[in-house]
Amino acid sequence: MNSDFTIALLQHAPVPNDLPAAIKRLDAAAADAAKAGCSLLIVPEASITGYNIPPATMHAVALEANGTTTAEIAAICTQHQIAITYGFAEIDGDNYYNCVQIIDSNGQTAGKYRKTHLWGDLDRALFTAGADLSPLIEIDGWKIGLLICYDIEFPECARRLALEGADLIITPTGLMQPWREVAERVVPTRAYENQLYIAYANYCGNEADLTYEGRSCIVGPDGNDLARAAQHPALLTATLTRSAIDDARTALPYHRDRRPELYTTPDT
Repeated sequence: MNSDFTIALLQHAPVPNDLPAAIKRLDAAAADAAKAGCSLLIVPEASITGYNIPPATMHAVALEANGTTTAEIAAICTQHQIAITYGFAEIDGDNYYNCVQIIDSNGQTAGKYRKTHLWGDLDRALFTAGADLSPLIEIDGWKIGLLICYDIEFPECARRLALEGADLIITPTGLMQPWREVAERVVPTRAYENQLYIAYANYCGNEADLTYEGRSCIVGPDGNDLARAAQHPALLTATLTRSAIDDARTALPYHRDRRPELYTTPDT
């Protein structure tokens, strides 16, 4: 496995239902991230389409996972030689999903994930819950798991990815007020207790009646921030190292010392 992996995370204000603007923003961020030596760029939940979409307009906004927009993003990846993780509202038959997809630096789709834990009336009015948790996706030798927003608030999701060997959990999000503690407390805790990296990419600004918290972050396996945004647009970068994961797991061998026979239930 490569020892170092440099990533970028874009926090931006939403521009819903404006696909040309979303692609232009993504291209500019990919260029900046590539110049900074990054191998991967991450953007927020449903960044390409917008998240707080009126149900009546969803059909016009939602995208196919392998449609023309995917080809445009793949071209950005190959032009800048960078992998991109992006969120969008996905249409598949009669269903809509809150989806995140990774395209590698060669323009190939490396994997995707549909949000499994729907948040409140907003998510349930728009989306069908995904049926499966994320596969592990390998980029530059690093094993990556995907979660979306509310998913990270369920400790089982992150623990399952950690036990399967994830080094990094990418979590595009649309965290809104007044739940700043998720970004500031829950995300660092998930990184610490699972001894891996978490990249948490949020919006800032407003979208219809939602005001987003910002506070995007890249957190290390010791639970400390490598980079964190405030409440304004920002491009965060950080270099991840395998040694930091090894050091955390040596100091506190949570994975080794688990006793699942004591607390595994039929529901897990």
